[in-house]
Amino acid sequence: MTFTIADAFYDALVVPDELVTTELDIEAVRRHSQIQIALIKIGQQLGFRTWIAQNDKGIKYQNKRLVEMEGVVNSLRDERIISAFEEAYKAALLIDCIWFKNGKLMPAVMEVEHSTGVTSGLTRMKGLQDALPPFLTRYVIVAPDEDRDKVLREANRPQFQSLNVRYFPYSAVEELYSLCQRRKIRGVTEEFLDSFMEPTLGQLEQPYVVQ
Repeated sequence: MTFTIADAFYDALVVPDELVTTELDIEAVRRHSQIQIALIKIGQQLGFRTWIAQNDKGIKYQNKRLVEMEGVVNSLRDERIISAFEEAYKAALLIDCIWFKNGKLMPAVMEVEHSTGVTSGLTRMKGLQDALPPFLTRYVIVAPDEDRDKVLREANRPQFQSLNVRYFPYSAVEELYSLCQRRKIRGVTEEFLDSFMEPTLGQLEQPYVVQ
């Protein structure tokens, strides 16, 4: 049996009216939320706790708010990696997804960009990076496959190069989600997780030129 993101949610997803704006219609918000749910479920399988952006907590899936799902972080104050640094705590509140592990590791900081500009997500992640001491993690843009060129272009802007961004296309999210549904994965290595994400730095056919 083949699983896709669509198997995760769709009829059971309820988006509050206040999250729908003229800039982002209901279908775009639903797709964004679908991907967040998939990342939560992947995190569950890989033994990660998942932070969901503060302003997305009201979204409901299977009659539960996202914050009530298994493995979802209720408060960033509970994650000392972040809460020990007040500016980092403030910066992290609106990050779409953050994976935590064992109270000591932060495997990935992820911004889901669907029908919106990539720059805003990169800016939020850069703000978090600047507020933390040097720390090993992945800064990841999760976006549709057709947005690859845009992600590479924006991630290679000089102000974002320190993030060493990885691109996690929707197709790879679906592939990993499907694998997690079909197989009970254990002992995941860093190399395994990285195999689903594409490095962006230096991947432009022509170097980024400041206009």
